[in-house]
Amino acid sequence: MDADRTLMLLPYGEWISLDTVVQRTKIAPQAAARMVREGRRRGILRTRGKGATQEVMRIYHEPRRPSTRATAAR
Repeated sequence: MDADRTLMLLPYGEWISLDTVVQRTKIAPQAAARMVREGRRRGILRTRGKGATQEVMRIYHEPRRPSTRATAAR
């Protein structure tokens, strides 16, 4: 499944457990962990907790945040 589409399956502004992410997106737990890391790098997801108690919240309404580095260099 496409990472952008998978990120958009997560609810906006609501904390959910990593197990719930696996159930909603219907992907393997390892793939969900990679998707969460990618979402955090993009600035789309916020996480709290570790391991089995980790929770995720989508904090941006699009699959990718606009880059501010390109405009800062000018």
